[in-house]
Parts: sequence; structure tokens; C-alpha cells
Amino acid sequence: MKQVIINADDFGYSPAVNAGIVKAYKDGILTSTTLMANMPGCIEAIELAKQNPGLGVGIHLVLTCGQAMTNGKSISQNGTFYSLTEYHEQRSRIEDEEIFEEWCYQIDYLLEKGLKPTHIDSHHHLHTFPENLALTKRISQKYQLPIRNAYDLEKNALLPYQIGATGFLDLMNHPHIRDLSHSFEELKRGCLAEIKSVLDKIEENAITELMVHPAYVDEILYFNSSFNVARVKEVSLLCDKDVVAVFNDYNIHLCHYGTVKQ
Repeated sequence: MKQVIINADDFGYSPAVNAGIVKAYKDGILTSTTLMANMPGCIEAIELAKQNPGLGVGIHLVLTCGQAMTNGKSISQNGTFYSLTEYHEQRSRIEDEEIFEEWCYQIDYLLEKGLKPTHIDSHHHLHTFPENLALTKRISQKYQLPIRNAYDLEKNALLPYQIGATGFLDLMNHPHIRDLSHSFEELKRGCLAEIKSVLDKIEENAITELMVHPAYVDEILYFNSSFNVARVKEVSLLCDKDVVAVFNDYNIHLCHYGTVKQ
């Protein structure tokens, strides 16, 4: 059996991002998402998670977007997180304990709001960076939650609460899907071929995560992320009946981190 988790990053980023993710779950094949505790759409996302209990919701740890939730002096500049580029420039000065405290605060905040997380990952995949692997293991151990096995993370850090997911693929980062000069419907043949090329890589008797970023666009997303309008096409794709048919043809069992059969 091919078990596949289709996980949307950035739940809670903004109301429009939330709307796109919920649409892709209710009317499409999305099964999972991860929530950002420090972004403007967080509280709404928590309520949407409670209203849609079949959607697996994990935690999207943040260190390179929006405002810090703790007062660590090294992790931000006047309370605003560094960009990813700035993070790389500043990392040697950033204290590990301040990252750990910030990430724990984000998790505890969501737990206190009633979220029942299925797993953990991070914005820009920071949990997989070599300098953060020890922190990632501590987080997994403290909260007893699986962490996304992005970029062969488990080959570099032995994490105790994993579900055994061995595959991690980007479902959407392909030329026809990213082409904004034509609609998804106009480019459907090419988009479906790209989807099939990803599904061809999924191994039998394996657990695979497919990463996606469906969203609608509001000013928060448009003016704060360079990756914005392209996300709308992902909503259309995830809700399309022909895409659903392709997944059925490949005998894929859709699940999330909390419903995986081990």
C-alpha cells in the first residue's frame, strides 16, 4: 500500500491562506497542514482546525518570518525575525537556547489554544539544517511528536517518535504548474503529466509526504511573501476531479500523520 500525506505549509499565515487550505481539504485531496503560531491568521486557523477534525494539523515552527513570540535578543531584530538570508548571516550569533525557547513557546501557545497537533515541521525547513539538528531532536523528545522527514533528516538525526515516512516530495514545483501565463485548466495536460512524474517516484509499502502550498491571496501574503499568486493554482489543482482520478489510478491511500497505518 502506498500511504501518502499531502501537507500544506503556512496555515495561519493570513485569512486568504487559511481559506485556500480549507478549500483544498474540503473539496480536494489535501489531508494535512501545519500551523504558524506567530502569524495574523493563527487564531482563525485554530478555529478552522476545530471545525474540520478530519484535517491533520501540525505545527509549523517559525524563525524567519513575522514577529518573535519571546524576548530572545539574538533571534530577532527589534522583535522581528530575520529573513532567511539574514538568518544565514546571523546564525553563528544566534543562541541555540533562544531558538529552543522560542519554538517551545510557539508549540505551547497552540497547545493552550486547544490544538491537538499531529506532527511538527518548520518554515523554510530550518529544523533540517545541520546546526539545528540537536534542537530538532530535543523538540521531538519533549513533545513526543513526529517531525517531517524533509531532505533525509532521519539520516542525519535519529528522532524517537517518527512514523516511518521515508519519502518527501514537492508535488507542485514544476514548470507547467508554476506557469502563471495560463490557467490550470489551459495547461491541465502538462500539469497532470508533472503530477504523474511525482507519483511515479512513490514506493510501494512506503509512507510519503507530498509538500504543497495552496492559498488564496490577500495583502498580507502578497506584500510579505515573494511566493504568492502561484499558490492559487495549487488550490485549483488539488480540487480538480482529473487530479483525483490520477491519484486513484495509482492506488494511493491518502492519510495524515495521525492516521498513518504502521
